Amino acid sequence: MTSGRFSWIVLTGAILLAQPWASAQTGSKISVGDDPSRKTGSPKLVLIEVADFQCPFCAKGAREVLPKVHEKFIRTGKVEHIFIDLPLEFHPQAFKAAEAAGCAGDQKKFWEMHDHLFANQHALAPEKLPAHAQQLGLDVAAFRKCLSSGRHAAAIRQDMKEAQALRMTVTPVYLIGRRVPGSDKVEILHSIGGLPPYDYVEKKLNELLAPKSSPK
Repeated sequence: MTSGRFSWIVLTGAILLAQPWASAQTGSKISVGDDPSRKTGSPKLVLIEVADFQCPFCAKGAREVLPKVHEKFIRTGKVEHIFIDLPLEFHPQAFKAAEAAGCAGDQKKFWEMHDHLFANQHALAPEKLPAHAQQLGLDVAAFRKCLSSGRHAAAIRQDMKEAQALRMTVTPVYLIGRRVPGSDKVEILHSIGGLPPYDYVEKKLNELLAPKSSPK
């Protein structure tokens, strides 16, 4: 493969990742198990963020799209936000960063670490992760012990397996669905692969939240 062709493929991939496209099949179900969740009350919908902490488009979504979703839909009790790990093979720091987020979750600060890692993608090397824990006010000794033990590695690999079973192989992917009663599964009603503008996400959430009119 020539360098020119390689550059074209990388550029094309970047363009695709920057635009939303259909991803996991509507009607499919995905297990969310004990994946990190934030919600108020009993939301009608679930927004699943499938992401890689080293992915620049995931970071852009975390900075520019999800805070607006949080204000309008999550804080108001309409939507539950769940995070699923999909660290990609060509992002060598992503898996350990995912473990760091899990370890922060053990201290009830998963979402703070989620935002912090996406805001500091230039500093995801394993030796820099304890400094992030310190900045968030975590027990750094406990964090280091968790990180070195690989405590969350199996859960991350299970997330990867769930995502890949639905043919999700790039990030980010945003799944909108509903929890299946009596199970740990979410039925997918709509999927967005790539980085969608906030207006697009807002429109889809409002459409799925709207009560269905009865046939006349």
